[in-house]
Amino acid sequence: MRVLFFTWSYYPAPAGGAERQAKLQAEELTRRGHVVTVVCPRTSRETSGPIENVYVRRLFRIDARPLRRLSYLCALLGFSLAHIRSFDVVHIHLANLQADVIVPCALLMRRPVYIKVACGGEVGEVQRLAKVALLTRWFGLRHASCVQALSQEIVEELKSIGVPSRRIISVPNGLDYQNFAPAGPREKASLRKLLGLPEAAIIVLFAGRFARYKGLHELFAVWRTMNRPTHALLLLVGSADVDDGQPDIENGADLLVRGWTNEIRNYLRAADVFVYPSYADGMSNALLEAMSCGLAIVATRSGAAEEMIDHGASGLLFDARDQHALDASLTRVLVDSRFRKELGRCARARAGDYSIEFVVDRIEAAYMQMMRGAP
Repeated sequence: MRVLFFTWSYYPAPAGGAERQAKLQAEELTRRGHVVTVVCPRTSRETSGPIENVYVRRLFRIDARPLRRLSYLCALLGFSLAHIRSFDVVHIHLANLQADVIVPCALLMRRPVYIKVACGGEVGEVQRLAKVALLTRWFGLRHASCVQALSQEIVEELKSIGVPSRRIISVPNGLDYQNFAPAGPREKASLRKLLGLPEAAIIVLFAGRFARYKGLHELFAVWRTMNRPTHALLLLVGSADVDDGQPDIENGADLLVRGWTNEIRNYLRAADVFVYPSYADGMSNALLEAMSCGLAIVATRSGAAEEMIDHGASGLLFDARDQHALDASLTRVLVDSRFRKELGRCARARAGDYSIEFVVDRIEAAYMQMMRGAP
């Protein structure tokens, strides 16, 4: 099968959860014998070419911010009209404005389209594009052959804009379960030395964008005032959102900030606790990878978290913006080492249900069904 896979970024560009998921899916499809071509914007540092048997086509865009998105959408339109006919299936990884450009082209070429919606709630694709949809009417989502929802919240949002239930499938994110495995005591000590982290600390890790909706304001407020062990360390690994107001972040004895890295696995395996206070999400890749690495999870109930985590068994869940509950949950995992380790053990077991092989089984089946039903 020839798969044309559209995404907003691809390795080796700085990779967040969505980008890592795109790479995992494209490579797994290739391992199964499919021919996958990834299409994404070009930056000044990356060029088109093969990466791990996946051909990556990077399209031109103007880097100046006012024209950045518009120039890429124009390039995307030209590429789609010229090339979609050469593929069997079109896969759009993240349902943003690119869907409204690509789907009409695919319909014109009589090719089925699979779209993934990555996030629900106030920063999700459906709500975020509501103003633009006054013109586009969510054309891409409503006319796709199949739309992937990561959570029940996203399912309900899709129905609310007129996507037929029969076209919506619930498929989670996946991960490389064997690669994201817990580190033993010696390996953890070595990783901490390699990363310049204190060996004896209880490390609480947040990994992701430093954006307001990720709940960092509440996390800092709680961390500054909570009663915690003196050797507890809050470690933030990620990048700032330039369009978002940020809390003051400064390194200190109990707070350490590191820039984003494509080797987030090392930080996960060096930590003890993963905290995720986000207000909105689909299914957090970072949360899933932290579970697989055997970390004790403290997370909000946003997105698919309640479907991923059994509260009190494989993690602790709390309502977004509830600082009291966040304080209580962090305190419990920091002071009770036995409970912390048991949460991590159960989280690791639960993550085994989300292997990338299982996820691509579902996507592959959807492709086949779309092709049988394609006009």
